[in-house]
Amino acid sequence: MHFGRIRESVSSQLAQDAPPSPVVKPLTKKFYRPDIDGLRALAVLPVILFHANLFFPGGFVGVDVFFVISGYLITQIIERELSAGRFSVVAFYQRRIRRIFPALFVMFAITTVIAYRVLPPLELKDFGRTLLASSAFYSNILFARRSGYFAPTSEFAPLLHTWTLSVEEQFYVCWPLLLRILSIPAVSKWKVPASLSVFLGALMLSAHWVNTKPNAAFYLLPSRAWELALGALLCFPPVSRRLVRIPRTVASLASLAGILFLGIAVTSYDSLTPFPGFAALLPCTGAALIIAAGEGGPSLGGRILSLRPLVWVGLISYSLYLWHWPILVFGHLLANRNLDAIERGGLVMLTFIVAWLSWRFVESPFRNAQVARSRSRNWVIAGLGISAAFVAVGAIVFVHDGFPARGPDVNTFEKEVVAQKKSLEESPCVVRTASLPGAEGCLLGAPSPASRYEVVLWGDSHAAHLAPAFNEIGQRLGVTTREITKSGCPPVPGVRFFPAYESRVDCPAFNDAALRTVLGDKQVRIVVLAARWDAMVKGVVGSYAGNAALLTTDGARPSVSDSRQLFVLSLRKVLTALVDSGRQVILVGEVPLPLAADCITRARFNRRDENLCEKSQGTELAETEDLVNQALLKAAANLEPSVQIVDPYEYLCGTQGCKVQENGRMLYLDGSHLSLNGLRLMEGGLEKSISSALIATRESSNRVKQQGY
Repeated sequence: MHFGRIRESVSSQLAQDAPPSPVVKPLTKKFYRPDIDGLRALAVLPVILFHANLFFPGGFVGVDVFFVISGYLITQIIERELSAGRFSVVAFYQRRIRRIFPALFVMFAITTVIAYRVLPPLELKDFGRTLLASSAFYSNILFARRSGYFAPTSEFAPLLHTWTLSVEEQFYVCWPLLLRILSIPAVSKWKVPASLSVFLGALMLSAHWVNTKPNAAFYLLPSRAWELALGALLCFPPVSRRLVRIPRTVASLASLAGILFLGIAVTSYDSLTPFPGFAALLPCTGAALIIAAGEGGPSLGGRILSLRPLVWVGLISYSLYLWHWPILVFGHLLANRNLDAIERGGLVMLTFIVAWLSWRFVESPFRNAQVARSRSRNWVIAGLGISAAFVAVGAIVFVHDGFPARGPDVNTFEKEVVAQKKSLEESPCVVRTASLPGAEGCLLGAPSPASRYEVVLWGDSHAAHLAPAFNEIGQRLGVTTREITKSGCPPVPGVRFFPAYESRVDCPAFNDAALRTVLGDKQVRIVVLAARWDAMVKGVVGSYAGNAALLTTDGARPSVSDSRQLFVLSLRKVLTALVDSGRQVILVGEVPLPLAADCITRARFNRRDENLCEKSQGTELAETEDLVNQALLKAAANLEPSVQIVDPYEYLCGTQGCKVQENGRMLYLDGSHLSLNGLRLMEGGLEKSISSALIATRESSNRVKQQGY
């Protein structure tokens, strides 16, 4: 590869992009900086390896580095043209379209064809929704709204990574216009203060949202704009003139510090790090130091980043980013199972091959205008037109429910699960706030005109999915159960989750109110506690945003072992309080977590062996069951017989593994919630425990009466 030619090509890019103008003031010459391509490599490699689950637990910070680079480069172009009197909004968007759209559209087209071929109807329908959002550059808003137990999972959305492009394009709708206004002589002195205000304001908002609205903090422009503004600040003359005069020794030390900052972030951050917020300052400052150090000439860190392998990776970094996520996702979906490290490594290698082809035959020709030369306005019209076409394709796929006639009939199979899941997630008894659901409308079992109830079902959505069984059991036994459930909140008062995601912020208040209600109602004789216990026992859970579920009392990050110990102590306090008040308690253990509905649906749709989905996950399932049982037994120690434990594994698993379906009917709604068919397998065990608890409470009541007599 001829790197000299690449440098010449990139160096001349801005001049080629600039439209003809009668203004004679020349543009200031700007040299190509290979260290920035090297910085791009430091950004994209951790992202890819993080997503492939190979290296770098904090690799996600590479996205933040890209934002800083983008803010610097784009603002630099705008400032140079404004100072020369040559800035054109249409020409600016023409360059953005030539830079971003061609490779993006090719990726859209190929992923759409693959999705149409392999995804079952409901997954293709969701793909259509994300294609629509990505093509209209608001996919970050779509994914920001997906949080909590019941939101559609984004983990295997082939276009998830387009949220970063949406953030950038939203920023560049406003930023060029703002800079043009601030270039008017009367207000030009406010350019740096205004940009600094954007930086500080967005940073403060990000730091606030990361603890209150973490999904919004991660995906939305208001909490990311400071990263782009940080890069932009380096371009303004009052700043850049000072950077140019920095001694080379100081600049070299700054560049090395920047590389060190990036290394610390990618190796020490992980999914538990509240992000972005102030935590994003470390990688963003690192990127800014590297860029700033090179303003006055090469630095030591810049020379390291200018090594040919890093520059090459940086040159294809956009295509690498575009392709790595769809390749990893479709690799998983086609295999219909979790991939091992060797397979994931192979997909990473494939990503590099596809990215080079994309850079060589799509990106480069369009960026250099070698494929087609036309006026700026025509480029903008064409780019927006093709975007609109993909929006239409996404809308058609969505409106037609993923074209169920494409393959084997899985529509009935899917709809049964979807209808039950919708009923669960829309239940008024599964609240999202700190307020308890009202008793009226949340009573199960035997009719109770006076809204009186003897049993309380308390917990998260894994308590709520038991409600239909309690309704049938109650009608047979003549007892009434009140459902008190909140998604994402296990019945352990006095603790908080770390990180504090939206669905869990109100958990302490909700659980305190639930415990007061139960203890204050003398009619309540039995309390059933159910939750996704493995989340607290293992500290991670796939369906939770961020895959983290650690418990803390003071908001500080705990270790997994400390979190587990706190869970056992907190649960024991609840059990002790209930038993001391004369209640009988039934602890419902964790349901098995095998590959569930999605696996079988994909297998059926693609005419593959669905029995593979039912094979036990062996060691992982056994370890989870063992950890959960140990924790529950420890919490309930010496409280028997007032506390009973119902183990779902006894009813859903056998010598051949854990069941996912029976007689062609799904036992799960998703990866952890039981369907009505799954509940029926457990119903006998639940009824036996409730009957036993009722007998115990009646015997206790009789003893009290006899003693009083």
